[in-house]
Order: sequence, then structure tokens, then C-alpha cells
Amino acid sequence: MITVVVPRMNANDESCTIQQFHCLNGQAVRSGDLLATVETSKATIDIESEADGYFLALVRESADVRIGDNIACLFETLEELHAFRETAAGAPARHDSAGYKLSHQARDFAELHRFSPEELRSLNKKLIKLDDLEELLRRKGEKQAERIALSKNQKQVSRTVTASYATIPRAFLLMKVYCDDMLRELQLLGEKLEEFVGFGEVLPVMLVPLLEEFPFMFGSFQKDESFLPAVKVNVGVTVDAGAGLYIPVLKHADLLRVERAVEAMTEYKFKALRNSFEEADLLDGVITVSLNTNPDVVGVLPIIVPGQTAMISVGAVMKELVLADGAVAERRYIHLGLAYDHRVVNGHYAVRFLTRIKEKMEQFRAAL
Repeated sequence: MITVVVPRMNANDESCTIQQFHCLNGQAVRSGDLLATVETSKATIDIESEADGYFLALVRESADVRIGDNIACLFETLEELHAFRETAAGAPARHDSAGYKLSHQARDFAELHRFSPEELRSLNKKLIKLDDLEELLRRKGEKQAERIALSKNQKQVSRTVTASYATIPRAFLLMKVYCDDMLRELQLLGEKLEEFVGFGEVLPVMLVPLLEEFPFMFGSFQKDESFLPAVKVNVGVTVDAGAGLYIPVLKHADLLRVERAVEAMTEYKFKALRNSFEEADLLDGVITVSLNTNPDVVGVLPIIVPGQTAMISVGAVMKELVLADGAVAERRYIHLGLAYDHRVVNGHYAVRFLTRIKEKMEQFRAAL
């Protein structure tokens, strides 16, 4: 017997959902045949057979499983498969230590509505089914508002944020950056390329030359208290088109020419709208840019993605009045933030890094 396990598909997801099995129980399969499709918070992954055999699913479709769980088996013969099923069917049911057992649907329903053990025992049943709990809920006359389930994508955001706050001692720096010249150049560049060009398209390009000067901003803190620097600058950029937050990664090759970076970001925005990211789109980032440019957003304190050292945040374009040659004039600026891993980077280093970005933005034409 060969077990089929859920492989690790990225650094963040610890669980996934069985979207579909592509084989019937008892069906003969060959090495390389498609067995199942699983869905993570970010993408769908196909699992192929590693050997010839007869297929048997161990979980149902739509089930949530953890990375490393057995979801199916392959048997050399049908006789071996049937013997396995008979043995499993004859195994005695395991009752909960509380004196009852919940069906899969009932367990999910009980967790959703927070039934206490006392309430469940009050049913006086060895096996509690969904119908029993629905009746119990009706009798309780529950007045609470119905809970709203979080999307898989938002659950993954929750896990990433929790891991960041729990494991990365971060510091934060905020700078004022004047951007009139940059905004004019971005508009001209957008007209030339016939695409929208904003901070998310060009700021990653401006980071590439800084790798050699500021290596500690591009890499990750290691368990042995060393630092692993990045070889290439792959920049994650936050994208939220209303279907959830994603951080697709602009690869180093895309950042060598601003035209290619604009093209790649346009493609990522369409993928965000359609929720059609591939796993490779979201991997290998070494630093991240958080875009928060909605009107009146003064500044944002971003997290640091686990496995990275820093995240840069961009706030909304603001305006102020200044005296220019004795006359009142309007000037535009943004707040540029930097959250950095204080185990690796100290304040002086962070100030130098953010100052270099500020200089590039305020002298944008020369920087490009």
C-alpha cells in the first residue's frame, strides 16, 4: 500500500481543501495520472500518482486537511484494497470521552454555535447528528447574530499576520517624501505605455540597485542568529481588488525594465480580480511594498512577511501650502514607511535605506 499525502506547497499554508478527486474508488491508475486537486488560500494544486495501483480515497471531497495528511491510498491489487476497506469498516466506533460522538457535519455545526459539553450531553445520544443540533439550536432560541465565515484567503492572511507579530520584533520609521515631479513623470510614463503607472509599478524597480548597498534589507533572519542575504531582488506588492489581499511577487527579471514591471503588475491586478493566481506568482519575495494610497490615509504600520526583513508602506498623496518666491503654492507629498526586523537592522541603517529611497523618488527622472 502506498499512501498519498498532501505535499507542502508554500511556506505559509498549513492546511488546504480537497477540491476534487479525479479517480473513482477501485479505479486502476498509472504513475503520473492526476489523482486530486487541492486548494490552498492562494492557488489550486494538482496531485499526481507516484506509482501504479488501485485508488481509494480516505477523505471526502470538500474536506479540509492539513499538510502531510493521508488523503488516499494506492494498492497493488483489488483484493488488497477490498481487505483494507473491510478492516476499516469493522473497526469499532471510537466514542468521545464525554460519552458521545459527533458526525463530521455535527462537529462543524457545534463549533460554529459553541455548544457546551453539557448541552451536548443533554441530548442523551451516543452519536449526535446535524439534525439533533439544529433542533437543539431551535430550542435554545438563539438570539445572537449569525456568524460570518472568513474566506480561505483571509484565514491565511490571519495566520501570516499572527506569525509575523509572534516571531518578528519589528521597529518602524516614517518619512515625508515630496512627489510632485514623480507624479508628473508617472502620468507621462502611463500615457506612453497606455497603462496605469503608480508607486506599485515603479518603487520595486527602484529597489533593485539598493541590494549591494543595503544587503540586510533583502533576506531573512536564521534560527542560528545569522542572516541569509538575497541573491536577487524579488519584490512583493500588496494587491487588493476587492476579492481579498494578495502579495504577488515581481521577479528580478521583471524589475530590470520599468516597462516590464508595469506589464507584470497589470497582469497581477487582473489575476486578483479573477482570484486566479498561480503558486509561483506568490513565492520567493525578499522584501514587500504595501500600497495604502486611498485618499486621506496618512500612514500605515505594516507587518513584516515571515522570512523577510522589511516591508515598505506608501500612504496617500497629501497636499500642503508653501511659500515659493513670495507666493503661496501647493505641494504634494506622501508618507513613506519602513517596518524592519530589529534583530537584523538598527535605526541608523534603516534611516539611510529609507533616505536613499526618498532621494530616488524626489529625483525620479534621474533614478529611472
